Amino acid sequence: MYLADWRWLLLGWGCYGLVEGLATLRWQLLLRVQGVTLSWLHAGAIVVIGLFFNLFLPGLVGGDAMRLYLVFKEAPGKKTRAALSIVLDRLLGLISILVLAALVVGFRFSWLSRHQQTAQITYLALGLLAGSALFAIGLFVAVRFGLLNRLPKKFPFRRGIMKVGAAVDLYASRPGVCLGALGLTILSHLVYYLTYYCAAASLHRAAGMTPRVLDFISIMPLVNSITGVPISFGGVGLRETLFQKLLGDLAGMPLASAALAASLGYALQASWGVLGGLAYLLVPFGRRQKRVLSGSTNSRDRPPHS
Repeated sequence: MYLADWRWLLLGWGCYGLVEGLATLRWQLLLRVQGVTLSWLHAGAIVVIGLFFNLFLPGLVGGDAMRLYLVFKEAPGKKTRAALSIVLDRLLGLISILVLAALVVGFRFSWLSRHQQTAQITYLALGLLAGSALFAIGLFVAVRFGLLNRLPKKFPFRRGIMKVGAAVDLYASRPGVCLGALGLTILSHLVYYLTYYCAAASLHRAAGMTPRVLDFISIMPLVNSITGVPISFGGVGLRETLFQKLLGDLAGMPLASAALAASLGYALQASWGVLGGLAYLLVPFGRRQKRVLSGSTNSRDRPPHS
């Protein structure tokens, strides 16, 4: 840590703050399509609170569950619509990674596969993305041709699947909003990659070199695809190993510095999660908000002590 350049770390911290800001703006767009309106303060607070809970649970399940819990408090009469906005939010995230991964593999496949281990990592990430792509394509085809309506009434989770299909159909009728949200998602991914690039660049004194931005952008869709699988807490440990293999073998970065870059990047991300934990304690939601307002009203109406 003492060898890291604090100026690069500060820039990386600001980059990740922009990632959460773009995520908030995207989610607000999706919520409005469903007729749910949240203030910037509450939407942003819910997003970083979700990040806080992602620090302790594998994958993204914990953060999304907390987002659902809090948005249900903010819009108790529109729970299903709010939940569907999060589902579509994740679908857009998946599509954006597919787009970026396809571009990276299309233009830099020979670079990514020039070592046996990096080629294996590339194929693993592509396999995971292919499975996700088939699911997304299957869902869109089912919605487009009305196949969901033909599901047997006793089919497991039929009602939930039907609602997801209706939501996809609703968003498909708003192509401008969907394209804008997808653009914001791709931009947020690129800024996220810059966060980790800044972490690596902060180690230039210890590593003696800084990987090129293009090399970072090339490996990060693969890293995200694998660390997104819920097999570790926040991808810790797995991310460091992937950085060592990819940056070490492909970009010539010392293994210790590559692992440290992954840890520093995650620390920058986690610091915003800590702010999310504070937001959970300080920002009033739903009933807590009503109690605060009720308490302030009662204090104004209460007669002064004699």
